[in-house]
Amino acid sequence: MGDRRALVTSQLARGEPVDVDQVRGVDTATMTSLLGELGLPRETVDELRGHWDEMRRSTPWSSLLATMVASVERDRGHIDTPLVVFDDFDDHGTSGRLIAFYLFALQYEGLRTYHQRLGVPEDVSLATARALARHAETHRLKHATTGIDAAWWMQTVLRGEILQVGSLKFHHFRLGVSTLSPRPWLDEAEIVRLGEGFRHGDFALGVHIPARVDISRPALDATFERARDVITRVWPSPSRRVATCQSWMMDERLGAALGDDSNIVGFQRRFTLIDPFDDDEGMVRYFVFGPRDGAAEPVTASRLQRVVGDVLSRGERWHNRTGWLEFD
Repeated sequence: MGDRRALVTSQLARGEPVDVDQVRGVDTATMTSLLGELGLPRETVDELRGHWDEMRRSTPWSSLLATMVASVERDRGHIDTPLVVFDDFDDHGTSGRLIAFYLFALQYEGLRTYHQRLGVPEDVSLATARALARHAETHRLKHATTGIDAAWWMQTVLRGEILQVGSLKFHHFRLGVSTLSPRPWLDEAEIVRLGEGFRHGDFALGVHIPARVDISRPALDATFERARDVITRVWPSPSRRVATCQSWMMDERLGAALGDDSNIVGFQRRFTLIDPFDDDEGMVRYFVFGPRDGAAEPVTASRLQRVVGDVLSRGERWHNRTGWLEFD
């Protein structure tokens, strides 16, 4: 386990010196004050406060946390800098479960200052930062403990690359360059045909659907209208820009199976689907059936669960596809 922790530390540090004493010098009262800004439940803050002294006095954990802090500060605003995608540290005990909370607490003010400099509206900034609480809620639903599901994702938020507007998250990136650029993408002939906005290096926006949000047609109409207003000002593009979404929700079989009244189908049909796709059985099982093996019981299964279950039971592949739409 220690080797994986050291590997993540080395990947984030990229050979640069890190001031561990800066993190270790944050006392419990200061950390408690910082945590109080994050909108977390009282019991979560109490657990984090109670563990902070152990975290900061541990050389391996304080070193990793200091490296995370330095990485976020260094890379904020530099969307081409690769993200380090790592497995959660839950198997490392309490410090592993809680480290992303402490990172967020130490970097939240820096994020807010960056948002203010860009002109991000206050409500959008607050909604974006709520990713911490949302991922914590998902972790509790999965494991019944305090932690952050997919803790690596907090990098995208704290680096200022993500904005949540309405129901959706919008990720600022460059096609074929950024870590989260959709792959596979269009072939060269199609890129040449479509032209500006689809080429390697063009600015684009990745669309992500947070858990437990409204994706009805009125909610999405309002979301895209507001997003175009906000993002055009915050992240102006010098040329045509598209928004992309790569997801299990883009499997083309959902349209026929769920029908026109499905919110998922309505979301999918906003996009033009591209032909290449990856298999996505693990992801679709998780999001449709939850964090457990198997599928829902037939009697209680939702329409979506029955559709996905039927496809997988026949041994067919689930399609993780990418779609695009004109943004600005």
